[in-house]
Amino acid sequence: MLSVENLSVTFRTDEGIVTPVADVSFALAEGRTLGLVGESGSGKSVTAKALMRLLPGTATLGAHSRMRYVDKAGQAIGIERLSPRARALRRLRGGEIGMIFQEPMASFSPVYTIGNQITEAIALHRGLKGRAARALAIEMLAKVGIASPERRIDQYPHTLSGGMRQRAMIALALSAGPRLLIADEPTTALDVTIQAQVLDLMRGLQCDLGMAMIFISHDLGVIAQVAQEVAVMYLGTIVERGPVRALLQAPAHPYTRGLIAAIPRLDRLEGRLHPVPGEIPSPSARPAGCPFHPRCAEALAGICATRVPEPVDLGGGRVVRCHLHTGERSVA
Repeated sequence: MLSVENLSVTFRTDEGIVTPVADVSFALAEGRTLGLVGESGSGKSVTAKALMRLLPGTATLGAHSRMRYVDKAGQAIGIERLSPRARALRRLRGGEIGMIFQEPMASFSPVYTIGNQITEAIALHRGLKGRAARALAIEMLAKVGIASPERRIDQYPHTLSGGMRQRAMIALALSAGPRLLIADEPTTALDVTIQAQVLDLMRGLQCDLGMAMIFISHDLGVIAQVAQEVAVMYLGTIVERGPVRALLQAPAHPYTRGLIAAIPRLDRLEGRLHPVPGEIPSPSARPAGCPFHPRCAEALAGICATRVPEPVDLGGGRVVRCHLHTGERSVA
């Protein structure tokens, strides 16, 4: 239902042109979940906002970027060709494609009640108004596990706890009945108990509604619970993707191995954590060659610092961008 090919995004800044997303490609089938994982600054949220065409005016899509979505009627829509003011885009955004933003407090207007904002989406995308829209909003709040939804619907966002705001954000995103849900780190600010509840809720709703989902996180442990496929991003590029179980059991890229090694485990509480060395560079200071080579202990001399790795098909739906899998060797 969704295919993304060669997606690139550039921003005009005071320091010049920067590229937070470069040559990203993936596909998503109906009812499936794709996990996008990587450190902060790896381009996950920019990728999601590009799909929704919510990028600022300083952003430009690459000339070869293709984002193809097949709607409920079976019509293929080239999202990259739609004007930000196009009626077709307004129908997709919030209608067929819903989004849970990273910070629910910043996503809700503080001057309107939760109910005002959910019923507005219902009126826009489902054509229901008045009591019918309110009844559906209450139903959605109940479906996401908010107690006393008849009372909560008239409350303002600041009166709800973080977990309840997150649930209300999910209700808002689902109120139009989307076929595709983009969840941008929906559990990051929650404690582990509420996080587990929200993950269970989203899995249940996905099964009930038959949605496809793009789940964005920096936590591979969370991705393992919700996704069937995973794409690992680093500095705006997908460095490895494939079925989540196979990728986690035998990661092919050094960056993926580093992310997995950094996950705290109950069976090694007495030992040291193993963070990925160094820091992700700014998109304005993108290294030449493989973007990960300055932090990679397995970098090949004379190759990784000078040549951008091409995608390598490992079979079984797995693809990696790494010179270690191209058969090349270090050169003097």
